[in-house]
Amino acid sequence: MDRTEIKVEEAAERMVGKAVIEAMKRSSRAREMVTKLLGDDVDLEGGCHDVQVDVVDRPEDLLVLINLPGVEKSDIDLQLTEDLLTVTAKGIEQEGRYIRRERPGILKREIKLPAEVKPEEARAKSQNGVLEVQLPKLVVVNTKRVKID
Repeated sequence: MDRTEIKVEEAAERMVGKAVIEAMKRSSRAREMVTKLLGDDVDLEGGCHDVQVDVVDRPEDLLVLINLPGVEKSDIDLQLTEDLLTVTAKGIEQEGRYIRRERPGILKREIKLPAEVKPEEARAKSQNGVLEVQLPKLVVVNTKRVKID
C-alpha cells in the first residue's frame, strides 16, 4: 500500500470509524453504504473495482472510458443524471458448474462526475471491450486573455 492509499484509509477511518471500515471489507452491503458516504473515488480495500474507469475532463465535455471486456453492447445499461453516471453490464454465463469464478456475472459502477453534464446530449459507443461515453458539460467556461494596457 503506498502513502496515498494509507492516507486515504486513515482519513476514512477518522470519518466513519475503524469498525465501519472493517465491516465494509467483509460485507458488500456495508461497502455500498461506505462508498455512497465517501464517494466512488475512494478505494479503501487497496484493490481494484470490478469495472475499471477513466474520466477525462476536457474543456467542453467529460470523456468516460469504461473497460467491459467480453460484454455485448446490448447487455450494457447506462443511466445518467447531471452529476452521476451508472453503468450496469451483464457478463456471459457459461453452462456447467463453475470450479473457480472470478469474473462477476453482473458488473456495476457508479461514477460521480466532476462537473454537471447535459444527459440528453450524451453519446456512447462500445468498441474492443471499451465503452466510451462523451458527456457535454452543462456550463462551459471559456477562458479569454485580457490585454493589459
